[in-house]
Amino acid sequence: MSQTKDRVAEFFREPTAKRALTLTLFLAGLFLFRKLFITLIFFVVFERGVTLACTWLMNRFKWSRGLAFAVTLAAFASVAVTVTWASAGRVAKAVVETRATLPQRLASIRENELFLMIKDHVPDAESLVERASHYGEELAHFTAELGHLVISFVIGLILAVIFFFDKERVLEFRNGLPKSSIFSTLLRWFEYAAEAVSLMVQVQLIVALCNALLTLPVLLMLSVPHVPALLMLIFFAGLIPVVGNLISGAVLILVSFQARGVPGVVIFVALTFVLHKIEAYYLNPRLTSRHVKLPNFLLIISLVAWEHLLGIPGLFLSFPILFVAGNLIREFQAEDAAAVAGSTVEPG
Repeated sequence: MSQTKDRVAEFFREPTAKRALTLTLFLAGLFLFRKLFITLIFFVVFERGVTLACTWLMNRFKWSRGLAFAVTLAAFASVAVTVTWASAGRVAKAVVETRATLPQRLASIRENELFLMIKDHVPDAESLVERASHYGEELAHFTAELGHLVISFVIGLILAVIFFFDKERVLEFRNGLPKSSIFSTLLRWFEYAAEAVSLMVQVQLIVALCNALLTLPVLLMLSVPHVPALLMLIFFAGLIPVVGNLISGAVLILVSFQARGVPGVVIFVALTFVLHKIEAYYLNPRLTSRHVKLPNFLLIISLVAWEHLLGIPGLFLSFPILFVAGNLIREFQAEDAAAVAGSTVEPG
């Protein structure tokens, strides 16, 4: 019996077997807890935001950790309460209406005067409407999960607060684990996933802000109504990689047609095209290439492939998957290089 245990232990000390077991456990963990991905996003955003704000306050005003946290939390609560008080009723109404009517509204585009006018000149107009309807149905499905989002929001915030005050003990426990153990390796790999989420959020915030700032002058120039609401739409749609710009662009084209007719449509079609190209071929590849050392072409192919497999969630998962995979590959290469270097050293 002891010989069998020794053989099993010896087998899992081999690099290939250990990596296979650890990778299997890692992928199984990601699959089993996949529904907590939104909670992870909120936790990472809150944890990084709270840490950044508190660190700045502590360094700038020489405040204690507790005072800096109290001021940060009070500021966040004030903004949250103000936004909720000002828009909760309208947001709830919009969510209910979106869940019930968005797919039908997108399907009715085929009867829109603008669509009928350009249908004869754009061969793929019908397929574009079908694609927009497909994304609309997915977005409507996400709005139906509003309760789940709220719960994830609260849990993420609570976890971020607890982690902020318990960070030293957590890191002490983390650093006390044997670096070569499977448990320590799994923790390190999940840290890669958290870092990937943080970087993904940063990239999309920059993209969304650029989209809103570049579109604002055009909205003002054309005197399109409801500019603040449209800017919010542009910003939040910009948080969805690649297709978010197309979704907001479709709404802007219809609004501009009602306000300014064909000239407004031409302007917003051109703007949507330019912004989409800037995001897809400049901003996203340029920002992500700092962290994922792959050619821009492969980054774009990854977006297309994962969107094809998983729909809109695939657009969010493309960068984290590449980031984590890149870190694992570099880790394996470093281990192999160290093993080769150790084997070439002569004893004595």
